[in-house]
Amino acid sequence: MDDLLIIGAGIAGLTAALGLRARGIGCRVLEAAREIRPLGVGINLLPHGVRVLDELGLGAALAEVAVETRAVEYRRRDGTLIHSDPRGRHAGMPFPAYSIHRGDLHAILHAAMLERYGPDSVIAGARLVDWSQGEGAGVVTATFENRLHSGRFTLAAPALVAADGILSTVRAQLYPREGPPRSAGIDMWRGLTWARPFLDGRTMVIAGVHERKVVVYPVRPPRADGLQLINWTAEHGERFGVDKVYGDWNAPASPEDFVQHFDAYRFDFVDVPALLRASDVCLAYPMVDRDPLERWVFGRVALIGDAAHPMYPIGANGAAQAILDAEALAECLAAQRCDVPAALSAYELRRLAKANAVVLANRQRGPEKLLQLADEQPRLTAEQIDAVTHGYRRTAGFERNELDAMRARPRLWPAVPAVPVGPALPSHPA
Repeated sequence: MDDLLIIGAGIAGLTAALGLRARGIGCRVLEAAREIRPLGVGINLLPHGVRVLDELGLGAALAEVAVETRAVEYRRRDGTLIHSDPRGRHAGMPFPAYSIHRGDLHAILHAAMLERYGPDSVIAGARLVDWSQGEGAGVVTATFENRLHSGRFTLAAPALVAADGILSTVRAQLYPREGPPRSAGIDMWRGLTWARPFLDGRTMVIAGVHERKVVVYPVRPPRADGLQLINWTAEHGERFGVDKVYGDWNAPASPEDFVQHFDAYRFDFVDVPALLRASDVCLAYPMVDRDPLERWVFGRVALIGDAAHPMYPIGANGAAQAILDAEALAECLAAQRCDVPAALSAYELRRLAKANAVVLANRQRGPEKLLQLADEQPRLTAEQIDAVTHGYRRTAGFERNELDAMRARPRLWPAVPAVPVGPALPSHPA
């Protein structure tokens, strides 16, 4: 099989490339950005996503830079505990859950590609302009703008995998009438602050209600001076689920623009307004998703990750679902190497309904429905809590029995290599 083309060198694209290469399937990753460098703030890796990366030989690299999450604590507006939900190995699962800087995860994936498969395996500065697939031609032809040296170039491949995010060029060509992403009607700010660890230094806290909610969790182990990099998210809006025009991603913001909404969130374990004001990075994000699609695959073209199923950042599931897409894509192509369209159809059958179910569950607040229930009644029963938390695990695919069944799967990489994560991120001094 000739090299496949993967559009987008984000988490979905790089994980797919590593999975394909490990199974002996050639691919090239093309990224529109002129330079591939660490970006973003904190994200979470649930155990089913960690399992995939561990099988690719990246477990040691993750453990070195991430924080193994002990639990997610759901708390009321005054900070009192509603429920502590154990995570990963602390919940008896065979794989850990991690909180990690997105840039650190991305650096691990990118470094692994370059180390294992060479500098030409990931091509920066290549923006997809157009693509086509002829009837019976057996190839997809893609045209790219060369953003490093000007001009355009064309590549042909047996398949094109669109991992180009929520504003996917490929998806826009497949669904020209879809329009912009769908907003939740919530303003969201995200940032990073070097601060003293709170609680045990391994816990995520989600407090408030969706119209005024904060999320705080550590994304790196403490450094020499005892400070830890804390990711925070602050959300405010009139009513969850009201459509609103979406804004820019990664737009710089000032905590003074919104901190007044969270003045009461001064808990005995963390002073949220002080944490926001002391941030090294503060960005405004829209809380958006897209309506689920009935098709991700068109002949030799397939959508994965946020290009296929962008979801609200609820339930810590976006990265894991993209990683599961990447695994399914690689496994299906490896199983049907001689029939690429059939392999892509098998991938769609395996993943589409499951991922779409998570999108819809997140629109109903996912596991954070506990916050709303607790805001409406003084005490929740164990049955109510279990219905929410276990129901979401079942929908998202990280129940313990599912993971136990995959415990004995073999590594795809023969040894755990020393994958460097590069220098400290320039925007977050160590």
